[in-house]
Formats: sequence, C-alpha cells, structure tokens
Amino acid sequence: MRTALLGLLLLTAACRRPSTQFAAMLTPANQEIITDYSQYLKAGDEVIAMGNDPAWSLTLNPSKNILRFKALDGDSLTTTAPERQTDPDGTFRYNTGVEADRITILFRPDSCVNKLSGQRFDYRVEVNFRGKNYAGCGSSLRQLALLNDIWVLTDFQGTAITANGTRNETPRLEISLAENRVTGTTGCNRLSGPLKADTRQILVGPLVTTKMACQDAVNQLESKLLRELNTPLTYRIGDGKLTLLRNNKPIMTFKKVD
Repeated sequence: MRTALLGLLLLTAACRRPSTQFAAMLTPANQEIITDYSQYLKAGDEVIAMGNDPAWSLTLNPSKNILRFKALDGDSLTTTAPERQTDPDGTFRYNTGVEADRITILFRPDSCVNKLSGQRFDYRVEVNFRGKNYAGCGSSLRQLALLNDIWVLTDFQGTAITANGTRNETPRLEISLAENRVTGTTGCNRLSGPLKADTRQILVGPLVTTKMACQDAVNQLESKLLRELNTPLTYRIGDGKLTLLRNNKPIMTFKKVD
C-alpha cells in the first residue's frame, strides 16, 4: 500500500513539473529578452536608473542639459546635468548640487536585475540624496544611441565586400531606434522591417524585401546576410565601424556613412 501511495505521489509531482522540452519552447536557448529603450532615446536621455523600496528613477539628458531624480518618498531634484567622471574600471559617477540638495550618483559595472520588472541592466547604481541612500540598477545608452545611423557592409564572414557590377551597390542598413525599424538594401533588393536593440544585443526582422533578379554572387550574399540578421547578435561600435558578433566571433562589419 505504501509503495503504491509513494508511486502515485511521484507520478503527480512529475506531471506538475514542466518538462525541459516545454521550457525550451518558451525561452530559446542562449537568448535573452532585448530591452526596449526607445522611449528614452526619443527623449534624448543618455543615462537611466531606477530602484525599489522606495521606488525611484533617474535620467540624465545631455541635449537638454538636465538631470532628474524622483523618489516616491517625496524626494525629487531637477538640476543642470553634471559632467561624467569615469574610473579606469568603467565605474562612473556624478556629483552636483549644494548643501541640502547635493546628490552623488555611482554607476558600477555589474549585471543587475530589477526585482519587480525582471529587466536586466548593465550597472548597479547607488544614489545619495538628502542623507538617504537609494540602490538600484541602471544603463548608459551612449553606445546604443550610436546605432542610429546609416551603415554600409565592408566585411562578411571574413570576406571584404565591394559594390557589385550590376547596380553598383553594397548592402546597407539604415537604423532608426526611435521607430524600432531598419531599412536598406541587400546589394540588389530593398529591405525593411522591425529592429530591436539594447545595450548589448541587436535583433533584426523579420525583413521584407523586394524581388528583383540579382547576379548569382549577389543572390548568395543576400541569402546569407538575411539569414544571419534574423538571429540575435551582439555588437561593437568604435572608430566609425559597427561589428555584429555571435559568441564573440565577428560575423559582419559595417562602416558609418557620413
């Protein structure tokens, strides 16, 4: 009797436990959710942070030269945006205000997850204002904002890319983070579609393209390019170049168009 009862309990527990196959269907392996920062980019915010207990938020907007801090416990401050002070380890800080309204802000590089929203950030943030300490998570959107441009493909999977002889075009992407869209060309066909990007990852597509006939070599490049763009990639930006990577391996490199 005891054996039968134990078997029934084990069977019930097994039925209630989600299978690894079902879990894989819900969340693709090695794929994190891409955070949408478009509202902050539209506003011109370069730095954001937030926390709980009590709930608080902070934004720094260099175009408007404003730093805003607000907490639900009643503390708030709107002041001139201070200069960023950066340490060799990537930590950066802000100090501004006088006397009772003095505020100090520290961004320390470390993966940080907001407990309420589940959103992942790149920094742990500490704010001291009016003798109170606020802890939370934050991100710098400087690198992300640089994606907003026109990029021409110069290298694909280790092969240099030049204009084809038919239409004298190279593949090109024009990224608009405010609209979460990308337009451009594969080198022959026009392309357009949605785009998601955060401070680490970029996901393009599904893309819609025109159906013009292309030379065989251009067709092959187009197929490979669209296939690679249809998967989450990480990115690097520097010296006027955008590099898209998978598992830290460069897949394609673009040059900024002036």
